[in-house]
Amino acid sequence: MKLILTTTLVTSLALAPTAHAADDGTGLSQVLDHGTNYGITHFVEIERDSDDNGRAEVEGWVDGDWLVELNIGQENAITKEERRRRIDGPWGMTADEVRQFMEASLSEGMTRVEEIKIDTSGYIEVEGYDKNGLELEVDFRRGNTQPVSVEQDS
Repeated sequence: MKLILTTTLVTSLALAPTAHAADDGTGLSQVLDHGTNYGITHFVEIERDSDDNGRAEVEGWVDGDWLVELNIGQENAITKEERRRRIDGPWGMTADEVRQFMEASLSEGMTRVEEIKIDTSGYIEVEGYDKNGLELEVDFRRGNTQPVSVEQDS
């Protein structure tokens, strides 16, 4: 029994750095899932802290009339919730659209997605990092996963 536990522990520790290095936006995807479970139907902005502490911010529409801002702490605990009633109706991206633009950004060399946001005109900005740890920004127009621009820090 000790041998099985030891083997499992050693294997888990050996694979942990690999899983972290291969983070392809799944951290942001988990935040997206948490927002969806909360009831957000249209996402305006999703951002996670760059230091991997599990904290994130989500802004989106709930119940068609409420724009909500959530701060999510470690273990998906909501640490702040702010709602504003709006009369302009829901706008933003569905969870599926967010995932499509995240995937399109990964195709452009982004290995870690930190933030995705949309403005009222349909301009989408995805920020993150490439395999060398350099900042990368990929911009889109709603309805098209072909980038409008790709900017990389040098």
